[in-house]
Amino acid sequence: MKYLLAVLPVILIILLIMPIKFIIDFKYGMEQNRLKIVTSYLFGLIKPEIYPFDEEKRRRKHKTGLLGRIKSLKRDEDYRFFLEAIWDKLVIDSINLETRIGFEDAYYVGVTVGFLWFIKSLLFSYLLNKKDVKRLNYNVIPVFKENQLDIQFNCIIKIRMVYIITVWIWMLKSNRGGEKLDRASYRRINENYNE
Repeated sequence: MKYLLAVLPVILIILLIMPIKFIIDFKYGMEQNRLKIVTSYLFGLIKPEIYPFDEEKRRRKHKTGLLGRIKSLKRDEDYRFFLEAIWDKLVIDSINLETRIGFEDAYYVGVTVGFLWFIKSLLFSYLLNKKDVKRLNYNVIPVFKENQLDIQFNCIIKIRMVYIITVWIWMLKSNRGGEKLDRASYRRINENYNE
């Protein structure tokens, strides 16, 4: 029993330090659209997959008006801190972005391919300025005399479990109910000493 109590904290620390790997696979084409997100933990023993586009589109149960959207924007502003904390701890292992684009007119193909190279180089130079990417591959392939658009995006991201738990705890603390200036519910009748 003593050995189990000694080994248990070591196993817990190892589990917290181990990274979670997110594999994002996105394909867009004339025939198919697919987004697949695979998470991998414990050397691939725990490997759930998410297919967001496979579910039927459902109507919202509640309608959001202008006031609800403003509150949502403020809440998104509050979550920026958490997103920045996660972004700082992310390790981007690889990114692969390949685009095949074509038109029947060669002029449109040339202009579009040049514009896509410009946009991709701007995006990836900004990304490389902020993060180190171990393997980066991006390509634009022109297709002549055919209308075609195929996009393939693969990305592998790693983050340690302890950072996810830390950010989750911060979010729980920030989402406590009640207003900041509300009084306590157990206050006395004569609290302001008015008689």
